[in-house]
Amino acid sequence: MEKDITLEYAAFLRSFKRNIDVPHSFLLGAGASISSGVQSAYDCIWEWKKDIFLSKNVNSSEYYKNFKDNAVRKSIQKWLDNEGGYPILDSPQEYSFYAENAYPIAEDRRKYFFSLIENIEPYIGYKLLCLLAEHNIVKSVWTTNFDGLIVRAAHQNRLTPIEINLDNVDRIYRNQSSKELLTIALHGDYKFSTLKNTDEELDTQNETFKDHLSNYHIDKNMIVIGYSGRDKSLMDALKETFTKKGSGRLYWCGYGETINSEVSELLLTIRASGREAYYVATDGFDKTMIHLSKSAFEDNPIISLQIDETLKDISENELHNTDFTLNVTKTDKYIKSNLHPIIFPKEVFQFEIDYGNEKPWSFLRMLTKETNTCAIPFKKKVFALGTLSEINATFKNYLRSDIKREAISKKDIENVGAFRALMLQAVLKYFTHDPNIESDNKDKLWMKSSERNIGNKSNLSKLYNLTK
Repeated sequence: MEKDITLEYAAFLRSFKRNIDVPHSFLLGAGASISSGVQSAYDCIWEWKKDIFLSKNVNSSEYYKNFKDNAVRKSIQKWLDNEGGYPILDSPQEYSFYAENAYPIAEDRRKYFFSLIENIEPYIGYKLLCLLAEHNIVKSVWTTNFDGLIVRAAHQNRLTPIEINLDNVDRIYRNQSSKELLTIALHGDYKFSTLKNTDEELDTQNETFKDHLSNYHIDKNMIVIGYSGRDKSLMDALKETFTKKGSGRLYWCGYGETINSEVSELLLTIRASGREAYYVATDGFDKTMIHLSKSAFEDNPIISLQIDETLKDISENELHNTDFTLNVTKTDKYIKSNLHPIIFPKEVFQFEIDYGNEKPWSFLRMLTKETNTCAIPFKKKVFALGTLSEINATFKNYLRSDIKREAISKKDIENVGAFRALMLQAVLKYFTHDPNIESDNKDKLWMKSSERNIGNKSNLSKLYNLTK
């Protein structure tokens, strides 16, 4: 059944290009903002758990403040489980429960979220979304986020954002000019008093928002990305919107191939009503926005150059989409005994350097080429893996700040292309210590000789372009 509702990623890009004359809207969830530096909902939950634990164990050591460390998380979770009265680990109730219990006063919750996004700047995905809006391909952005990043991005990209939130819902009824972008904060905005975090708040969707969502998408396509579907009232509103008679499609862009039950049920219900709805497996918000923009303006050399200029300082890994499939007809003892899971480091080093007039990615590759250090630029900082002494020695002539340790989670690596590039770089550097292996320093490994003997036997092993 999942196959029936799945649209291949490349087909999605072609569909988007073919329909750029049809107005689109986006629905953004928390996953869209992680690469801009906004903490994920999952990390918020753990910070709230940490805050509750420390407030009830005031003499606990500094050790417990690093809530991204797995050992710290296990210790805090064990305490919560022993205390009783708290949701089980990773249950759907955790977010709203801990938001309300860590900060039961609504204004305190608003200040907490403000502290997360106070100095955050929109990353590449938001900039390209505004480029699509500038050319009237996207007319509105609906979001469950409080961060205001789409509004900031609009201001920075020659657009006038029409901000609509829980405190001014009636603004949604207005005529829209070509240089305006409708931005609807479904759960509120950090700048205003009303936010939705708790079960009681999330269980209701503003009726004005619901009505406009439904009427607006009779003839407009919606692309959902970075959103998990955990808000029942919003999922019900989407179901009501796309089961009414109309021509607008729903594209649900998820991270990876797995479709959760709530999303699957929504898409199947929409299909049964006669409307079109698809699940698209993607590699995250930023990479998807890069590919959508390049596809939309493929035949416009002027805008294509503008996109290339916008992308010049980001990771090459984010520019290209590499599908990897392993077609195995027989799973035997060789593959079983040679597959090993990768365990990512829990911390990286972070610092600032002076690049001079050099391009950040090229400069870092040049400095680290003959070392065991891996480094990537991200949001005006360098993030590195290696020993502190070697990093110091490598960058000492260019440092503009102290070298600090920063916790990094699996969610960070999944959602930020630059961090994935850092981990991939480390894997490639490890394997290329073998003089028989070469790499393109991006995502491929190969043997220097395409044929080699295995042991004393005459079997030949050929290894070409071993991709990620």
